[in-house]
Amino acid sequence: MTLKRNVYETLMNKYGNKFAITMAAAKRAESLNELSKPLIKTNEVNLISIAFEEMAQNYVEIKNSEMLKLLSANVKYSKYTEEENA
Repeated sequence: MTLKRNVYETLMNKYGNKFAITMAAAKRAESLNELSKPLIKTNEVNLISIAFEEMAQNYVEIKNSEMLKLLSANVKYSKYTEEENA
């Protein structure tokens, strides 16, 4: 799969959770596989790529995307982490 970098960056800026993006794209690709029609015009045949494009163009949304921002960890670098790994 050749996912365009700007599509992924757009989705990360919008949702900030790569796991939720992946799961939503997989669910949409599953729907496309079950004979649902793409919501965008594309020459792409890869269902995952179509799903990512639909999400990036706001045709498919992740429900409760505001909750994702609350659940995202804000991990900061710690000197203790460096000492444990040494």
